[in-house]
Amino acid sequence: MKNILVPTDFSASAYNAVKFALHLFEGSPCVFYFLNTYTPELHSNRLMAGSVSGFSQNSRAAETSEKGLKDLVRRVKKEFKNPRHSYKTISSFSLLKDEVKETIVEHDIDFVIMGAIGSSNNETIYLGRNTVRILNAVKNCPVFAIPFNFEFTKPLNIAFVSDSNHFFNSDELDPILTMAKIFNSSVCMVTLQHEKGQLPELQKLNHKLFERKLETVPHTFHQITIDASLSLLLDHFIDQAKCQLLVMSNSANSYMKNLCSNFVVERSKFSLKVPIVLIQGAENSVTVGH
Repeated sequence: MKNILVPTDFSASAYNAVKFALHLFEGSPCVFYFLNTYTPELHSNRLMAGSVSGFSQNSRAAETSEKGLKDLVRRVKKEFKNPRHSYKTISSFSLLKDEVKETIVEHDIDFVIMGAIGSSNNETIYLGRNTVRILNAVKNCPVFAIPFNFEFTKPLNIAFVSDSNHFFNSDELDPILTMAKIFNSSVCMVTLQHEKGQLPELQKLNHKLFERKLETVPHTFHQITIDASLSLLLDHFIDQAKCQLLVMSNSANSYMKNLCSNFVVERSKFSLKVPIVLIQGAENSVTVGH
């Protein structure tokens, strides 16, 4: 049984992530936790939180959240009649990233799946503010970010992209192995290099680990030299290798960690056609500077 957390703001982008999650785990017994948080805007009056007006505002926000979640479950049950799936809702007056972290621990969540952007649907943004916050905050669970309007395709091939300066340990690769087995996928191991040539010793050690860890699933090794926009290079690789998911590490000094240091990630800086999955680098792993 897998426990899947799907945060939602009831936007079209969020529902697209819901559909992706339901399709992705169609053949697996799962409990889906649909999470909505609300934080009503606070007025400048410091006494507002204790006033009748403030209480009324909180009550309305809670009712809207709970109704939205009930409507979501009703819609899902109507459109996806899957006896393997059950649904639970969480409505919380809290910050989204804090509630996500608490829910992961409390309900032993295996995967977090959410839309890459929220209700604003700003076409210049690739990863919205809430998504970036969660990618930065979650340390113990893979997080999927689903592009708006992405149409589900079964992940027959998963690209796992590793920075050339990061030494992995075995535990970090567990999510890759789990996903490959669940989805019956092949794994394309992609090493990013800043210069052409032979693999550094660090990456040779990584490759030996990858070979041992992934011996039970089909896998191949690839190298990409970063001599242009990384998102363009990755998009080209995804097309050539016919990959439907791209996994990256969010370890210290990694490309994604640096990219997510901003409030949002603009499409002009990074954008991919397929969903990305971020896994957290282990604290005891080794990362070296460029």
